[in-house]
Amino acid sequence: MFIVITVITILLLISLILWYQERERRIDVEERINALESKNKELYTDKLKFQLQPHTLKNILAHLQIFANKLKIGMESLSDTLDYILYKNNNLVSVEDEIEFIKQYLKLNDLFINEIDSVNLDDNKINKSSKYLKKPCIPHLITAHFIENAFKHGDLNHPDFLKISIELTENTFRFTVVNRINKITNSAKKGIGLSNMKERLALLESINHEIKQSCNEDEYQSILVIKFIE
Repeated sequence: MFIVITVITILLLISLILWYQERERRIDVEERINALESKNKELYTDKLKFQLQPHTLKNILAHLQIFANKLKIGMESLSDTLDYILYKNNNLVSVEDEIEFIKQYLKLNDLFINEIDSVNLDDNKINKSSKYLKKPCIPHLITAHFIENAFKHGDLNHPDFLKISIELTENTFRFTVVNRINKITNSAKKGIGLSNMKERLALLESINHEIKQSCNEDEYQSILVIKFIE
């Protein structure tokens, strides 16, 4: 009987030792698996970081390309604008020449505009059969003050920032500028551009002119009307 109890006890001890060894082995295996999973996560995260950096650089490149294109257009427009200012030194220019100046000047200022298509130029009401289209008849740069004033005091970030319309009938030139007001930085201080323009118009006997300006909470509107005297 004593022998049987001894054998059973030995078997129990052996089983306990084997169970403990197996338990330690499983714990070791689990720790190894966890360590490998953790390392795998680190490698995967590093892979994502590697993928993210080129993606970010591609975005930066795209923005630089957009800015480069705008800068190229701006440089060309600046050159054309300077040529018009410096070399169109006659007191009078044609409506056609002044319209081309307006288009180039708007392209130049496009560098400072954030919203796409926030500037609308409507020249569909130009009577191309009018003799004043190509005839020197309006003061050189007579429209510049209105556009410059719009960019100076207008809300460049507004999606509907600026509307310009140009009309030419047989004997009347009408130029309208409507810009959204920058309520934060807008100032009531007036420059000398408007008074200089009025003086230039007053000196011309071949035209009658009218300037209208109005303002509400959101928009500022300027209208220049020139009627040619036959």
